[in-house]
Amino acid sequence: MRTSPTLPSLHVVQEHALLTPEVLHLLARLTGPLLAPRERSLAARAKARSRMAEGVLGRLADTAHVREAEWTVDAAPPALLERRVELVGGCSRADLVQGMNAGAKSYVADLNALTGGDGLRAHALLARAARRKLTHVDAEGEATRIRPGTDTRLLVALRPLSATENSVVVNGAPVPAGFLDLCLLLHTSAHELRRRQQGVHVVLRGVHGHLEARLWKTLFDEAEEALGLERGTIRATVVVDNVACALEADEVLFELMHHSAGLAMDPAGYVADHIALFSSPDRRPLPDREHIGEDAPLLRALAQDLLRVAHRRGAHLLGAPAWELPPTESLRTRRRYTALLERIEAQAALGLDGTWVAHPGLVSAALVEFNKHMPKAHQFHVVPAHEASVASLVERPEGPITVDGLLGLVRTALRALTSEGHHVVEGGRLHDRTSARLAVLLLWQWQHSEHGTITASGLEVHDDLLKYLVKKEATKLGGDPAAVCDTLLADLLSPELPELFA
Repeated sequence: MRTSPTLPSLHVVQEHALLTPEVLHLLARLTGPLLAPRERSLAARAKARSRMAEGVLGRLADTAHVREAEWTVDAAPPALLERRVELVGGCSRADLVQGMNAGAKSYVADLNALTGGDGLRAHALLARAARRKLTHVDAEGEATRIRPGTDTRLLVALRPLSATENSVVVNGAPVPAGFLDLCLLLHTSAHELRRRQQGVHVVLRGVHGHLEARLWKTLFDEAEEALGLERGTIRATVVVDNVACALEADEVLFELMHHSAGLAMDPAGYVADHIALFSSPDRRPLPDREHIGEDAPLLRALAQDLLRVAHRRGAHLLGAPAWELPPTESLRTRRRYTALLERIEAQAALGLDGTWVAHPGLVSAALVEFNKHMPKAHQFHVVPAHEASVASLVERPEGPITVDGLLGLVRTALRALTSEGHHVVEGGRLHDRTSARLAVLLLWQWQHSEHGTITASGLEVHDDLLKYLVKKEATKLGGDPAAVCDTLLADLLSPELPELFA
């Protein structure tokens, strides 16, 4: 006979209508048995990353049997079989209404805002969006509502395993934010989402290997049992935004076998993780982010390897997100837009099953590019034969460091620090939390490396230069430039890895 676990002590710090006794009981039931495993997982992650940073890098010997065996994940429900083009954005009222009306196959509502945001308010809006009962009134007083007949699915990107939420305290510490996200999403919308789209579809970021995937799987299983949901109601797309996840992609899918909705690429997150793992004063730094495109060797190898893994296991693979803005009259934006369409077409031609875009104005164009190469719902038949080498997955990108690149990173970091939304605009593109993290890490790496110099002039990216640029650019933003400068410079000049946007 199964015994009931002892429920943890919960304390509500921020009262909210969503935090009902039923939600808190569900939260206690789900988090109680997983609090200690979560702490152990995060500790194991730190140890594994230390070994990787020291050069101990490779696929796991203990799970070779999983990689070598023939198995597939559970088939996606028919309503989730075609991904093609999905729009990713925030959880504000305007974002949700626009996203659900944009014509994409799915709208990915990302709860991981730049500076935290109001998670409880976001969930209240998500519950209304799930029922197509949300309206936005713009500054001119014009009201727009989610079209009741929209075919766009709602996916929700949960906050990562390491994040916490201060509105609820469990056993004296802030509750794991992703656990609360799942509880609120299920309590408010599980049955509505099952009715409309055959399941509750979530996105997981920051999954550092199969043991963390196993923790999420346990949470999903317990949640489905607690609410009387059929197994597999919860489906998760795992964003491959770190090296460990790439090396354990087979194992991650295996752990989430009954809950998998596939994999998604995130080059900005993956490159940021590369910097976090492999930076030291004597190592050459990475180039401008403009020179770390999808054609960079490590990202080409990553795409090929994830395609091999995902399709061998009967899972989707979504391509690198497009963060560019739609074109204007300027020649520069038109060229950038043309290059973007070429990248999306290349993803489709390679055999990927869809892509993400970050602006509603890109949805139709991305659909056109995928329609050229993908006549059916997916491309599972495309299975590359060869496994990528570990060395190819961490090969350092080559390219110059430029003044324009330096200024762009500083401006991106500053804008992100002063935003409460999901993204900011800088340099003709949108930047989310992951992009802001990459900007900060590149600046930090250039400042700390003995080789951190502007390629054309040999000018060293030293602390005084960063102080000057940060203060100069911060004054252009208004507000309290001193506070923003202090926050950014404290991270950039620290010998330890930056913590901003982590």
